[in-house]
Amino acid sequence: MSDSIRSHVENTGISIRTLALRSVSRTTGQNLTAQWITDVLSGRVPRMPDVWRLDALATGLGLDPDSVKAMAITQWMGWDIVDVRTGAGERLIFRAPKGYTPERCMRLANQLMQAIEAKESEPEGRQD
Repeated sequence: MSDSIRSHVENTGISIRTLALRSVSRTTGQNLTAQWITDVLSGRVPRMPDVWRLDALATGLGLDPDSVKAMAITQWMGWDIVDVRTGAGERLIFRAPKGYTPERCMRLANQLMQAIEAKESEPEGRQD
């Protein structure tokens, strides 16, 4: 998540303060502070942030809230998360099995999508 924040600030040329002002939670209306973002960047946030903060950061970065949550899980829990866009407004996000290469993760994502699509195309009322 820190890398994404750094990249966004560098690529857009905005300040941390401007990012904070743009980072408003869609659920609570609360803003992030420049100090909190600076703390994230310097590793001074000891635990995974509250959901409203992740939502606000997603708004500020212009990212999908679920993608920001996945980045937070990677940063604070150390899990490798696979985040694949599957369609307009749709994502498949899952924990990568230990030892999986990016290529194996993409194959697994494709297999999961095929299984989901097959299930969705079944006639209604069918129970497994």
